[in-house]
Amino acid sequence: MRLKSLIGIILWGSMLVACGPDNRVALAEKLMAEKETDSAIVVMNEIKEPLHNLSKHDYALYALLMSEAVHRKQQLNAATDTLLLPAIKYFSQSGDSLYAERALYCKAHLDRRLNRMSDAMQSFLKALLFLQNSGNHEQLYRVNTWLGVVCLNQEEYSGKVRYSKEALKAALDLGNMFYKNMALCDISTGYLFLNQLDSALYYAQAAYEAALADSVPQQLPFIYTNLGSIYSQKGEPTKALDYINKSISLRPAKDTVRILSLYGAKLELFGKLGQYDSAYHYFQKVISSPNPSSVADAYNNMAKIYHKMGRASDAYPMLQRFIELSDTIRKYRHTEEAIALQELYKHEQLSVENLYWRTRAAERQRNVYWMTTISLLLVWVASAVYLIYRRNRLMAQQHQLVKKEKELAQQREITSENLRRMVELEQKEAKLKETFFRRLSQKVVQEIERGGNVILSDEDWDDIVQNADIIFNNFTKRLQQTYPSLNKDDLRYCCMVKMQLSQSGMAQVMHLERDSVKKRLKRIRMEKMGADSGVTLEELLYNF
Repeated sequence: MRLKSLIGIILWGSMLVACGPDNRVALAEKLMAEKETDSAIVVMNEIKEPLHNLSKHDYALYALLMSEAVHRKQQLNAATDTLLLPAIKYFSQSGDSLYAERALYCKAHLDRRLNRMSDAMQSFLKALLFLQNSGNHEQLYRVNTWLGVVCLNQEEYSGKVRYSKEALKAALDLGNMFYKNMALCDISTGYLFLNQLDSALYYAQAAYEAALADSVPQQLPFIYTNLGSIYSQKGEPTKALDYINKSISLRPAKDTVRILSLYGAKLELFGKLGQYDSAYHYFQKVISSPNPSSVADAYNNMAKIYHKMGRASDAYPMLQRFIELSDTIRKYRHTEEAIALQELYKHEQLSVENLYWRTRAAERQRNVYWMTTISLLLVWVASAVYLIYRRNRLMAQQHQLVKKEKELAQQREITSENLRRMVELEQKEAKLKETFFRRLSQKVVQEIERGGNVILSDEDWDDIVQNADIIFNNFTKRLQQTYPSLNKDDLRYCCMVKMQLSQSGMAQVMHLERDSVKKRLKRIRMEKMGADSGVTLEELLYNF
């Protein structure tokens, strides 16, 4: 028994030495605190296989510091999630509220980057829980301010007001006049979107008075713009115009995008005042803006002015140009969303793969440990049998044979389990792809589920084909190469099959009878793809 205890101590001692503290993690933390981000990254990149060579605490801290460094360099991406999750789990369970809050704060910004606003809201709220009673007014201000930003993005305007007021309290406790003024402006903005104009005006005026009293002149352009928006919404264009002019006068000449945006506000205000020549003068200025949204708003406002003047023939081309620009902006945003979804899909796929390999690594580590333990025990048993129980050697060998057979049986079970997991992973990946394709084709799916009249333009079909190619690795192009006789309509049917639409749903989209759709699918499968009668088109396209 004493020999067994000694063996266990030696094994566990070796593992603790291998996972001891790494001074490079502490150095990286010091460099990050001193804002030496690039140097911290260089130090952390020197750590080879940190997951295996660092203790749990050091790896969690390494993951947090690396994520914060990427965030500072504005390079957050879906892969950062893989780093942040173990850091959040470890520090949340260890009760280290400082590190847990920092990890959640970084995770919230990553969620915003990936357009996961609901997840960002949850991460910020969890970070806020760790900040309670911490006395860290700086971070309380930041988290509440960003919660207000997310609420505004989600059109939760009452939340914008609530969290901005909490940010104001933190700014006052901190004694930071700039933060105080920013919070007052944020509160005013929240009330403006709630259409509570008296409250919006109260906080905007408070921000103006605070900017003068606290010597924060850099905030005045934003305050004047806010006041202009409030008075415009209150139906007082003359006052609104005065504040917009003040905002323009305080902005540097190089701030052309913001100034041209304010010119757009002047265009709208002059239209309300009936000063159409002045409105047209600023219209000519705004349409040179590099911001397509400002240009689109300018054409829309000018169309309204011409309509108000009774000049319908002049209003029509303005409105037509506005629609063209709006379509361009919509397509650009759609492309951005598709890219974000694709990046998120790749991240989900990477997470699944990482889970698989982590499981394999853990199994290998356990196998090494048990093999080492068994080997040492075998040496001990062999020595004991040889020295003390020589006459029972045959029985000991038979015992070892039985033990080996059990180990082989366990190994076979592990191999079978690994194969089952790989099959499940492949099925999950295929299901994930189908889910993403249905999310990108919501227009068709939602209309069919409502039983509405589905009318798809060539542009809609182009979007569906493009999404299929993005998600399924050039799906239609590979189909065309493999089966050259497929035409454009055949490819559309294949996309609907990949979308998992029923034959009734396809009939609704193509405006045909269900029997006609069934015949068309059969013709594609047998005549153009040369498939056997016992194979369905869904089976052919499932893994294509």
